[in-house]
Amino acid sequence: MATRELIPHLDLIAAARKQYVSERKAQTPIEAVRALASMQKRPLPVLTAIPTDEQSPITLVAQVRVADGDGRELESLAQELAAAGADALALFTDHGLEPHGLDDLVMMTRSINLPVISQDVIVDEYQIVEARAAGASALVLRASTMDNNLLRTLVSTTQRNRMTAIVEVNNLEEVTYAQSLSPYVIAISQIDGWTGELSDQPARDLRAAIAGNTRVILAESLSTFDDVRAAVNLQVDAVIVESDLLLNPLHKAELYHILHRSL
Repeated sequence: MATRELIPHLDLIAAARKQYVSERKAQTPIEAVRALASMQKRPLPVLTAIPTDEQSPITLVAQVRVADGDGRELESLAQELAAAGADALALFTDHGLEPHGLDDLVMMTRSINLPVISQDVIVDEYQIVEARAAGASALVLRASTMDNNLLRTLVSTTQRNRMTAIVEVNNLEEVTYAQSLSPYVIAISQIDGWTGELSDQPARDLRAAIAGNTRVILAESLSTFDDVRAAVNLQVDAVIVESDLLLNPLHKAELYHILHRSL
């Protein structure tokens, strides 16, 4: 079920982000970014639906990557996915070491009335405020890429900026600590962000360890019906699917059927 493309050289990306943050802080103090963020409309809610039984609709998040095209093409893709019925979009721009995701994030949040989840590698509070200023509604914070103190700080900063903190975990220890932070959403990952290896902990065990008042999503982007069915069997509240799966008219009806959604 781990179908997401691996993040290339996550250690290098994290190092590049730290350098980026240092340069950005020198150019634009965080107070100025906070002022811009305060001018943005309130972030759209993410995963607000509360399933009442196994037949309740599952939130559908469509995957978008910066590699899918330039800004204009990304804007068009976002609009197509919104028209196809996506509840939210997940944007990943960290394929390379050059940080240019903010422009893409702004482009998408201004072109659609859907929550956009930023999946980029977050290493500093500054990036969270920037994402808020760019219109993000939620951020993925990867427990495996930071120590507990930093994770606590970043979850708190995300929540103070009225965005949804999605804490990504891939073992039971991370689940336990993540829940102590009371995030609204926990993302189960079957891939270690640093090693790229599959987790030794079955996804079902991770799901069982998450309290019922916390929303659960799979971190991996799903590309087949079998992947989606397996996710539904885990009783998650949301899934991320590849855009082609949703946009293909031959696949959409089956996808909706699996997710208990009405066309």
